[in-house]
Amino acid sequence: MDMAVKEKTYSDVTRNIQALIEGETDRITVMSTIACELFQAFDQWNWVGFYRRVDERTLKVGPYQGTHGCLTIDLDRGVCGKCVREKSIQVENDVQSIPHHIACSEDTQAEIVLPVTDSNGIVQAVLDIDSLELNNFDEVDEKYLTDICSFVSQLF
Repeated sequence: MDMAVKEKTYSDVTRNIQALIEGETDRITVMSTIACELFQAFDQWNWVGFYRRVDERTLKVGPYQGTHGCLTIDLDRGVCGKCVREKSIQVENDVQSIPHHIACSEDTQAEIVLPVTDSNGIVQAVLDIDSLELNNFDEVDEKYLTDICSFVSQLF
Protein backbone atom coordinates (compact mmCIF):
# COMPACT_ATOMS: atom_id res chain seq x y z
CA MET A 1 0.00 0.00 0.00
CA ASP A 2 1.26 3.45 -0.91
CA MET A 3 2.47 5.35 2.21
CA ALA A 4 0.23 8.37 1.60
CA VAL A 5 -2.80 6.11 1.12
CA LYS A 6 -1.94 4.19 4.29
CA GLU A 7 -1.62 7.41 6.32
CA LYS A 8 -4.96 8.70 4.99
CA THR A 9 -6.67 5.38 5.70
CA TYR A 10 -5.37 5.38 9.26
CA SER A 11 -6.32 9.01 9.77
CA ASP A 12 -9.86 8.35 8.54
CA VAL A 13 -10.35 5.12 10.50
CA THR A 14 -8.97 6.68 13.70
CA ARG A 15 -11.39 9.58 13.36
CA ASN A 16 -14.28 7.12 12.73
CA ILE A 17 -13.35 5.05 15.78
CA GLN A 18 -13.13 8.13 17.99
CA ALA A 19 -16.57 9.30 16.86
CA LEU A 20 -18.13 5.85 17.35
CA ILE A 21 -16.74 5.24 20.85
CA GLU A 22 -17.08 8.75 22.23
CA GLY A 23 -18.38 8.45 25.78
CA GLU A 24 -18.32 4.63 25.72
CA THR A 25 -16.90 3.02 28.87
CA ASP A 26 -17.37 -0.67 28.13
CA ARG A 27 -14.07 -2.29 27.06
CA ILE A 28 -15.66 -5.07 25.01
CA THR A 29 -17.77 -2.58 23.08
CA VAL A 30 -14.72 -0.43 22.35
CA MET A 31 -12.61 -3.45 21.33
CA SER A 32 -15.42 -4.70 19.05
CA THR A 33 -15.73 -1.34 17.35
CA ILE A 34 -11.98 -1.03 16.83
CA ALA A 35 -11.67 -4.56 15.41
CA CYS A 36 -14.56 -3.96 13.00
CA GLU A 37 -13.39 -0.57 11.79
CA LEU A 38 -9.78 -1.67 11.25
CA PHE A 39 -10.79 -4.89 9.49
CA GLN A 40 -13.06 -2.98 7.11
CA ALA A 41 -10.38 -0.36 6.36
CA PHE A 42 -7.56 -2.64 5.20
CA ASP A 43 -8.30 -5.23 2.51
CA GLN A 44 -5.02 -7.11 2.95
CA TRP A 45 -5.75 -8.00 6.58
CA ASN A 46 -7.39 -11.36 7.24
CA TRP A 47 -7.68 -11.09 11.04
CA VAL A 48 -7.99 -8.14 13.40
CA GLY A 49 -8.77 -8.68 17.04
CA PHE A 50 -7.97 -8.59 20.68
CA TYR A 51 -6.76 -11.26 23.05
CA ARG A 52 -7.60 -10.56 26.69
CA ARG A 53 -5.34 -11.52 29.54
CA VAL A 54 -7.43 -13.67 31.87
CA ASP A 55 -4.70 -14.73 34.32
CA GLU A 56 -0.93 -14.70 34.77
CA ARG A 57 -0.36 -17.27 32.00
CA THR A 58 -3.25 -17.02 29.57
CA LEU A 59 -4.73 -14.93 26.78
CA LYS A 60 -8.28 -15.65 25.58
CA VAL A 61 -9.73 -14.47 22.31
CA GLY A 62 -11.78 -11.31 22.55
CA PRO A 63 -13.63 -9.27 19.97
CA TYR A 64 -12.31 -9.89 16.46
CA GLN A 65 -13.09 -9.82 12.75
CA GLY A 66 -11.90 -12.38 10.21
CA THR A 67 -11.35 -16.10 10.19
CA HIS A 68 -11.29 -18.10 13.42
CA GLY A 69 -8.46 -17.25 15.77
CA CYS A 70 -6.90 -19.31 18.50
CA LEU A 71 -9.22 -19.48 21.49
CA THR A 72 -6.47 -19.65 24.12
CA ILE A 73 -2.81 -18.64 23.98
CA ASP A 74 -0.31 -19.51 26.69
CA LEU A 75 2.04 -16.58 27.31
CA ASP A 76 5.02 -18.82 26.52
CA ARG A 77 3.78 -19.24 22.93
CA GLY A 78 3.41 -17.19 19.79
CA VAL A 79 3.85 -13.58 18.83
CA CYS A 80 1.01 -12.55 21.16
CA GLY A 81 2.68 -14.25 24.12
CA LYS A 82 5.98 -12.56 23.25
CA CYS A 83 4.21 -9.18 23.13
CA VAL A 84 2.93 -9.68 26.67
CA ARG A 85 6.23 -11.03 28.01
CA GLU A 86 8.27 -8.20 26.51
CA LYS A 87 5.58 -5.51 26.92
CA SER A 88 6.43 -4.25 23.44
CA ILE A 89 5.12 -4.12 19.89
CA GLN A 90 5.96 -7.21 17.85
CA VAL A 91 6.27 -6.92 14.07
CA GLU A 92 6.80 -10.12 12.11
CA ASN A 93 6.78 -9.36 8.39
CA ASP A 94 7.39 -12.99 7.40
CA VAL A 95 5.69 -15.27 9.91
CA GLN A 96 6.93 -18.41 8.11
CA SER A 97 10.48 -17.50 9.12
CA ILE A 98 9.88 -17.42 12.88
CA PRO A 99 9.72 -20.58 14.99
CA HIS A 100 7.37 -19.16 17.64
CA HIS A 101 4.52 -18.18 15.28
CA ILE A 102 1.19 -19.89 15.97
CA ALA A 103 -0.45 -20.55 12.60
CA CYS A 104 -4.18 -20.04 13.04
CA SER A 105 -4.44 -19.47 9.29
CA GLU A 106 -1.94 -20.72 6.76
CA ASP A 107 -2.82 -17.70 4.58
CA THR A 108 -1.26 -15.27 7.08
CA GLN A 109 2.07 -13.88 5.89
CA ALA A 110 2.75 -11.03 8.35
CA GLU A 111 1.60 -10.08 11.84
CA ILE A 112 1.72 -7.11 14.18
CA VAL A 113 0.80 -7.35 17.87
CA LEU A 114 0.54 -4.38 20.22
CA PRO A 115 0.20 -4.39 24.01
CA VAL A 116 -2.81 -2.79 25.67
CA THR A 117 -1.71 -1.76 29.16
CA ASP A 118 -3.46 -0.50 32.25
CA SER A 119 -2.41 2.60 34.22
CA ASN A 120 0.24 0.50 36.03
CA GLY A 121 1.84 -0.60 32.75
CA ILE A 122 0.54 -4.18 33.05
CA VAL A 123 -0.49 -5.75 29.74
CA GLN A 124 -4.21 -6.50 29.98
CA ALA A 125 -4.80 -7.33 26.31
CA VAL A 126 -3.12 -7.32 22.92
CA LEU A 127 -4.29 -6.09 19.54
CA ASP A 128 -3.33 -8.72 16.97
CA ILE A 129 -3.48 -8.09 13.22
CA ASP A 130 -2.65 -10.64 10.52
CA SER A 131 -1.94 -9.76 6.90
CA LEU A 132 -2.14 -11.73 3.68
CA GLU A 133 0.92 -9.79 2.42
CA LEU A 134 4.58 -10.17 3.35
CA ASN A 135 6.33 -7.08 4.73
CA ASN A 136 3.01 -5.37 5.36
CA PHE A 137 3.72 -3.61 8.67
CA ASP A 138 5.98 -0.63 9.37
CA GLU A 139 6.40 2.41 11.61
CA VAL A 140 3.19 3.99 10.24
CA ASP A 141 1.19 1.00 11.49
CA GLU A 142 2.98 1.12 14.84
CA LYS A 143 2.23 4.83 15.28
CA TYR A 144 -1.47 4.74 14.45
CA LEU A 145 -2.21 1.40 16.09
CA THR A 146 -0.49 2.56 19.31
CA ASP A 147 -2.82 5.57 19.35
CA ILE A 148 -5.82 3.32 18.71
CA CYS A 149 -4.76 0.93 21.52
CA SER A 150 -4.76 3.90 23.91
CA PHE A 151 -8.55 4.11 23.48
CA VAL A 152 -8.77 0.70 25.18
CA SER A 153 -5.93 1.23 27.67
CA GLN A 154 -7.74 4.14 29.28
CA LEU A 155 -10.62 1.80 30.17
CA PHE A 156 -8.47 -0.45 32.40
